[in-house]
Amino acid sequence: MLEYEIRVLSSGHAIAVLEEMHLSNHAAVHSASRLAGNLPFEVWCGTDCIYESPSTPRGQWHEHSSS
Repeated sequence: MLEYEIRVLSSGHAIAVLEEMHLSNHAAVHSASRLAGNLPFEVWCGTDCIYESPSTPRGQWHEHSSS
């Protein structure tokens, strides 16, 4: 399992930061999506941002080997 940090954003600033353990990047992003609801969010695995929701300025998947 990998440790992930989920950042829920408002006006470009983190309003909640959660740490969770997941088996894959996909599972972490799915969990973050459910937690954030309609708010934008980012998912980090260590120092790598693996996902930014589409409503963030650069919203996209970031491909890394831990997926």
